[in-house]
Amino acid sequence: MGTLAFDGLVIFCADLERSAQFYEDALGLKRRSSEGDIALHLPTKGDPEGAWLLLHQRHDLSPPHYLGYFAVDDVDGMVERLRSAGYRISTEPNDQPWGVREAGVLDPDGYGLTLSAPLPPSGS
Repeated sequence: MGTLAFDGLVIFCADLERSAQFYEDALGLKRRSSEGDIALHLPTKGDPEGAWLLLHQRHDLSPPHYLGYFAVDDVDGMVERLRSAGYRISTEPNDQPWGVREAGVLDPDGYGLTLSAPLPPSGS
């Protein structure tokens, strides 16, 4: 079997520009293109080229889904920034036994994202 690597995500959105505003303004992603669909640069750990996040117009009313993990430097700070901007926090920041601090947020279409950062080593 060949190498498997993450390349990108497609998100089906009710309002492309509203979703782009969330990913650009609230999370800091950079737009790559916007001809029809909106493509954003999605930073990844250890890969300067990163991946892509494609926002595509949703044409049905199918329910949104969980999107995945986003690594951040400061979970609490990001949650407060998102809350202040009017976004819905689905899970308040909390420490997990596997060594990370996590929180949940919903994008404008109801996709769940987990914000995650490593906990400092014990005794720090």
